[in-house]
Amino acid sequence: MHDYAFVGNDETSLLFLERVFEKKPPRFIITGEDRIEGRGRKMTSSLPALFAEKNSLKCFKTNDPNSVEFLQKIHSEGSVDFFLVFSFGYYLKKTFLSLPKRMCVNIHPSLLPLYRGAAPLNRAIMNNDRKSGVTFFRMTSKMDAGPVIASREIAFDECETSVTFRNKVLAEAARLFLSFDWESDFALFEQDDSKATPANKIDKKELILNLNEDSCSVKSKINGLSEYGVKCLINEKPVKIRSASLSDSDYDKEPGSIIIEGKRIIVKCLKGSVFLNEIQPEGKKTMSAESFINGYKIKTGDKVCVEFLA
Repeated sequence: MHDYAFVGNDETSLLFLERVFEKKPPRFIITGEDRIEGRGRKMTSSLPALFAEKNSLKCFKTNDPNSVEFLQKIHSEGSVDFFLVFSFGYYLKKTFLSLPKRMCVNIHPSLLPLYRGAAPLNRAIMNNDRKSGVTFFRMTSKMDAGPVIASREIAFDECETSVTFRNKVLAEAARLFLSFDWESDFALFEQDDSKATPANKIDKKELILNLNEDSCSVKSKINGLSEYGVKCLINEKPVKIRSASLSDSDYDKEPGSIIIEGKRIIVKCLKGSVFLNEIQPEGKKTMSAESFINGYKIKTGDKVCVEFLA
């Protein structure tokens, strides 16, 4: 793919682009408009826009990629063979998808038709799947349903988190993109809609720790939501749990009871228990269980609570 425009809007987009830019740079970038962000309420460009500026690439910003005005602007730039879309965040209509000479290609972090939707990477881990992957497909007006160009399977480690898996997806997506023969008349494979599963957007309620489940479910949900952090109170202090693993031990205690085992924190679930591996106190950086024990004087008999969280 030597003649393409890159379409993306966030850190995931940037991390992919950085991996492929040296060997296959895009002709231009399409990204979102500058937004007011941070405590200073300053207008801030998207990360792909900043990358474009740094590397002297043309960059087109929009919050309405389907508008006649924006479509005309891109059309006047001259047609490219492909648009490569990764983590853009806007619904793209047929008029936008018809701009490139050949097609719009989307990079999706699942093995389509599994996990169509906004949070495929998270949902696969939350559901305790053993594998997922990355898929390149031709975009159509139906969400994540276009014919598949190529895909790669990626196995989950035992304690895979959404953060560690995103890195694997980015690495595999970059390898596939750079090695694939985009100039050829490659085949397209229709998805089997009967096997499609949804990957709905993460709801705020899901970001509150629920220990009234078995330990496997608790571990999977914590790890699947790792980049957000799952909220709870430990000794009435608000924290986010960033990663967890299964404990072989079980205890005749109520859910939420804490047991200190050496330098590790065990929390009782409805059935079984989990290790809390990474914890982020409010306003602080993420720390290990050992650092949290030492810094906050956590001991056996302390409690994890969610009752007072909004």
